[in-house]
Amino acid sequence: MTLASRLDRLRGCATASGPAPLQRGIECLRRGQLSTAERPQRSATLAGDLGAECSADGLLIRSREYRLPVSGFRREDLSRLPEVCDLAAPEWIYIDTETTGLSSGVGNLAFMVGLARYGCGQLLEVRQYLLGSFAAEVSMLREVFEGLGPNAVLVSYNGKCFDLPLLIGRLRMHRIDADPATLPHLDLMYGVRRAYRSHWPDCRLQTAEKRLLGLHRVGDMPGAEAPAAWQAWLREGATKPLLRVLEHNYQDVASLALLHQRLLRDYAGCRQPGLDHAAIGKAWRDAGQDQLARRVWESAGSLLDDQGSLQLAALYRQQRQWSLAVAVWARLHAHGSALAALELSKYYEHRKHDYQTAMKFAWDCDAAEREVRVTRLQGKIGRNLQLPLVPYPVTVSPRGL
Repeated sequence: MTLASRLDRLRGCATASGPAPLQRGIECLRRGQLSTAERPQRSATLAGDLGAECSADGLLIRSREYRLPVSGFRREDLSRLPEVCDLAAPEWIYIDTETTGLSSGVGNLAFMVGLARYGCGQLLEVRQYLLGSFAAEVSMLREVFEGLGPNAVLVSYNGKCFDLPLLIGRLRMHRIDADPATLPHLDLMYGVRRAYRSHWPDCRLQTAEKRLLGLHRVGDMPGAEAPAAWQAWLREGATKPLLRVLEHNYQDVASLALLHQRLLRDYAGCRQPGLDHAAIGKAWRDAGQDQLARRVWESAGSLLDDQGSLQLAALYRQQRQWSLAVAVWARLHAHGSALAALELSKYYEHRKHDYQTAMKFAWDCDAAEREVRVTRLQGKIGRNLQLPLVPYPVTVSPRGL
């Protein structure tokens, strides 16, 4: 088909099956122009249905409160997590977005942002920002980020990988002078995964709600359906689906505050089945909080796995509490730990200069380490002593230490 015939086809008049393609496109454009002209009225109608305030460009803002249960915590304790333990006077800002898709592409945007912060007493002040039209995005981004104080700390669930990168990209695209990447950020998903991933099938937000908060959502709209609800509003003016999205987002930000409080207990050093005490203690030690790491590991008792026990013994060694370290190594060695045998061999060789006992433990090390250690210890014990080429005969089992 030639170019001329293609153009003739596009210019064709209506047929029995309806308008020609070009005419259908023009009709769609006309409908879009009408929607733009009617935008203020439609947004005002939506604001009335959702109980929100509406700006001239179609940004809707709904303010609500969420009453937190009395848990006996103090707000100053909220920084007692490894990622934020060095912050002074933080203002916690819980944030969650609803987006047009799950990708990080340029065309994806947040059509709803929920923010929550502590108010008086047990009240959580929740503000939700909703785009009544695409034109309101700049206003929403300014409202969300330009009002954050200098001590703001963002708290999210998987926000480091999804919510914040998406919002930062939209801020840059609109050349808005705000950079949330410079703010401290506590992503609770990492704290939950560290503590529970070895015991849970997954660490999604709703899984954490059920297992840690005892919260089971009833009639909740899945987050994956949120984009279709906003598109239904843009195309058809449907408001009921958006109301469900608002409720979903409202519960999300409230759950962030509840989870934040709940994790304080898990990271404070409580003996609890189903908790990865070894990983929690390591996180505290990586944050430079050795005493908190020690408290977590010691309080775990028999629930602490071998890896955690080795980390605890290493901390005892660093603090030069040798009797405590040797007791842990001896217990692990009695259960067949080659790493514990290595530490005991080092201890008796370098601290006690008891080469005979060090040799006994050297035979229980891994093969590569055993060869090096036995050879060196043979030289220290003396070349006149003919050591057998089989495991060193012992009269008292080192596992009985």
